[in-house]
Amino acid sequence: MSEKDKRYNFIKPMIGDGKIRSFNDIFDYIPKTVVATDLGKKVDRFNALMNKVEGFTLDELFKIARNCKIEEGKILELALNEYLHQKAKIMNQE
Repeated sequence: MSEKDKRYNFIKPMIGDGKIRSFNDIFDYIPKTVVATDLGKKVDRFNALMNKVEGFTLDELFKIARNCKIEEGKILELALNEYLHQKAKIMNQE
């Protein structure tokens, strides 16, 4: 079994510092390819989910939370913030 990427350890402190406020902010600190691989997803599919965050399953979000050592509620909060941001962006384009 491979060892978890050490960059996951940066996520919790960055949330605490307010540098991560929504789900996609996580990928400023850990490459999405790493997270996609850990979830068993192809990068193209993972990119599509990042652009429509509501497509992630709870299981996938909770796996990310475990890897980042954050509470399930916190990853849901980040996903909700991302969803609302994406929704507002779509509404502004109409």
